[in-house]
Amino acid sequence: MFYKIKPLDTLFFRDGRPFSMGAETWANPVFPPYPSTVYGAIRTWLIFEWGNLEKFKKGELKEELGTLENKGSLKIKGPLLALEDILYFPVPKDLLKEKGKKDEKLYDIDLVNKPEIFISDYNLAKCLVNKSDTELEEADELLDRDRLKDYLEGKEITNYTKYTENTEKDKLFTKELKTGIKRSRKTLSSEEGYLYRIPMIRLDKKASLYIEIEGINNYPEKGLIQLGGEGKTAQIEKIQNSLMESLQNVKFKFENRRFKIYFAIPAIFKKGWLPDWIDESSFEGEFNGIKLKLIACAIGKFVLIGGWDLARKKPKPMYKAVPAGSVYYFEILDDSTPDKIKDAFHLKNISDINSEDGFGLSLVGEVKL
Repeated sequence: MFYKIKPLDTLFFRDGRPFSMGAETWANPVFPPYPSTVYGAIRTWLIFEWGNLEKFKKGELKEELGTLENKGSLKIKGPLLALEDILYFPVPKDLLKEKGKKDEKLYDIDLVNKPEIFISDYNLAKCLVNKSDTELEEADELLDRDRLKDYLEGKEITNYTKYTENTEKDKLFTKELKTGIKRSRKTLSSEEGYLYRIPMIRLDKKASLYIEIEGINNYPEKGLIQLGGEGKTAQIEKIQNSLMESLQNVKFKFENRRFKIYFAIPAIFKKGWLPDWIDESSFEGEFNGIKLKLIACAIGKFVLIGGWDLARKKPKPMYKAVPAGSVYYFEILDDSTPDKIKDAFHLKNISDINSEDGFGLSLVGEVKL
């Protein structure tokens, strides 16, 4: 079932780096929030929709919402940013823009055999190279759903300016700096060395977070959830239509027996950047009966995924995750059809860890000849 989340105020999300009173003065913002944050908010909301904390602790809701030790059948996909009914995604990291410019054409980088003089610990058979004379850099922008569909089908995105008229991040949300200071409980005066600033996120009035909830029997129509730091409130409401319907209908041919996986949400792998089902020496592996070989990838800088465990009152494990927008190129080693590959990977959470939380939402794309 599909839901939209609309904040009633500003929101505050930060990454997993320490932010201790008196030691740090600036929190590193994260937006959209990591899916584990949204998963926890929804799980808490459902606990009180269907009962109370005592029922949860006694295990009366364990089938769907789990227990303090284990998660139930509840799963989510997302969150993704939406403006009205259009979804927006991070630009894939194998698409670059001209350095120093904004809202310009996006350039493909070519998949080539790794040169013999290539000096690096990068061990894959192929690499991605900029063959043009234009100096390129990562495009820290967003693509709307239809442009992402073009990308997945192997079409060129030739007019980036037109397509991103309303897709810059500052059009969907803005950052508002909030300054604070610790005060003495006795004198109520400020204490020296405890000044801090945190970036608050304010969504556009027409913007929202979009998620899909799976694995439960009774889907509430709407409600209020606490989301992010400072206990901010947001409205969650069920919608009838999937905003990803056009992406579900992407057609694939894989004439060169290759395809790519694009991650719309960060993914946590047990081997760092490498999925657990891929061998570290041959880079071959099998996923849901499909034999594949990883031949190249375009990965951004890792992001730190952590958090606070409310039930155990201690920090959650810290993971280095592959960031959203990362792309993995695969070669098909058996006779698997495009439909079989689509069923296994397309719009599925394929993170090794916490996939039920929403990590690792992947989409399948063509590799150009």
